[in-house]
Amino acid sequence: MRPLRAGAVLALVLATASVAWPQSGTAAPASAAVSALPEPYRKDEFPPWLAGARRFEIISLGAFPILLFYTRLAFDLRRYVDYGFESTYAPWPFRNEASYQPSDQEQVLSILTAAGLSLAFGTVDALLSLRFDSSR
Repeated sequence: MRPLRAGAVLALVLATASVAWPQSGTAAPASAAVSALPEPYRKDEFPPWLAGARRFEIISLGAFPILLFYTRLAFDLRRYVDYGFESTYAPWPFRNEASYQPSDQEQVLSILTAAGLSLAFGTVDALLSLRFDSSR
């Protein structure tokens, strides 16, 4: 590295260090406690329907990967039974290189089925949540 570049790098590091680490005389007064954590949400900060929509979203998105796994397993088992338990169509844990590979259309159908089921789970949870929250 040439001396000019080394000097520029050193000056940049020193300038950054002086900004990043405040001097001892620039500390905030003891009465002004500054926290890096945000203020917690208050109970009345969001309307109830928005909290319900957030819960629906969490339940639906959380159920999707699990339901996708079980949907694909169910599709594999159905195909295995439909083809007379032929080893080429064995379900997931028993597959090998020569096993049947689902088509793109079958893959899309399994994803859409899992998405529909996850939306159904979220809807059932929302309905149960409304029923039990309104009875209080």
